Amino acid sequence: MTFDPKTIYLIIFTIILAFSNAQEDDPLGVSSSKALQRVQLQFGEYFADKVVEMRGIRGQSQPREWTIVVNDERSQFRLRTVRVDAEKSINEGDSSKFYPENLPIGFASSKKIKIDSTKAFEILIKEARAARIGFDYVNYKLRSLEFGDEPVWVLSAMSAKGVLLGQVIMSAYDANIFRTIWYYRGSRGYVKIVDSALDGLRKNETSDEVFPSPKINEQKKTDDPIENSPRVNQPSPSVPSIEPGTEEAEVKPIGSN
Repeated sequence: MTFDPKTIYLIIFTIILAFSNAQEDDPLGVSSSKALQRVQLQFGEYFADKVVEMRGIRGQSQPREWTIVVNDERSQFRLRTVRVDAEKSINEGDSSKFYPENLPIGFASSKKIKIDSTKAFEILIKEARAARIGFDYVNYKLRSLEFGDEPVWVLSAMSAKGVLLGQVIMSAYDANIFRTIWYYRGSRGYVKIVDSALDGLRKNETSDEVFPSPKINEQKKTDDPIENSPRVNQPSPSVPSIEPGTEEAEVKPIGSN
């Protein structure tokens, strides 16, 4: 089956147009930096200084609304929830989502958020292309690093049906990628999971096997002529001269005292 040049041109143009529409930003989308600016303008500069959590769903590329939980000492649970969209910000009042059952991981400093949601989305696109994963929208979550104030992005790549396709976890301070997880779904429910935390450990184990560390007991000594002189009719010792290594000792049973 052959196509004339005009038909090929129309096919290529259709594919490019479809891809452009899929990547087109939602005009009602709001970036995380704009959402925080709106909160600070309405409630005060230091109102969102300590962020417990910041969520935005169905971003193309940016979500239409953000739900932000911040520290507020005037609240009973010391936390307050604010919803922000392109037009307004709404004070939802005290937040009981965390204390007392679900303790906050930490409190992210808004001053340390150098990578906003737009830059985080660009990094997600780069990682998804490298993993050969396509997605339809993004769910955003900003929290703090465990027991610290460094902000961390958790970006979830989703399909049109709401199926999780992968996640990228990175620093919102310097864009350092902590972890990537991708789900390759096949027929009959088969899912191949590629987790950088696990695969990174396997790579390190493989490199250790290929390049083992040298053993001191196996090195030849050349400075001592007595040690290097030939030995004749030397009976082999009845007791091994080298103690079992750590690996061997771990699998041997411990004798009773």
